[in-house]
Amino acid sequence: MKTKLFLLLTVISCSSMFAQSFEKLLYSKKDKPTVLINENIIANWEMINTQPNITIKEMQVMKSAQKGIDQYAKTYPNLSEYGLILCKADLGNIETKTQNDIRTFLGADPQTKIYVDGFLLMNKNYLIATNSIREIEFISPNEQDFNNEKIINVWTLTKDTRFGSLNLLRTEKSKTNNQN
Repeated sequence: MKTKLFLLLTVISCSSMFAQSFEKLLYSKKDKPTVLINENIIANWEMINTQPNITIKEMQVMKSAQKGIDQYAKTYPNLSEYGLILCKADLGNIETKTQNDIRTFLGADPQTKIYVDGFLLMNKNYLIATNSIREIEFISPNEQDFNNEKIINVWTLTKDTRFGSLNLLRTEKSKTNNQN
């Protein structure tokens, strides 16, 4: 009986260790999918909508609640918590930056980790569409944010859209307060 119980606990522990977990910053985006163009360019939805020279050939939208998202989690590690928008497109003259371009621009160490919208880029080949960059943070080690090394976070979302439904909650509270 003890052996069966031990075996059951071991299986549960191992399965929880291998479950999908995301390496992200304390202040990371909420409720917004990651947009990937041609499998390696990180962009934002606004760029797709506003660039006249983009011709979309194919688009897949994977919601985070779908069971099939696990296959995308393996292909696009650490980017699928809130879903993925995968786009195949002719980009025209869309300018991109490599992760090393961003490190060099900021004078950072070549080993400095880069996050996009608060999520660590685990694939070194990802490019970031220049038109999608809204802000770049160079975050020093500090206890408040629980990071112990310098990191770079590239925001592709505007400040008012980063935290998803949290803004809606604030709006709803202010509407309720104004009605009283």
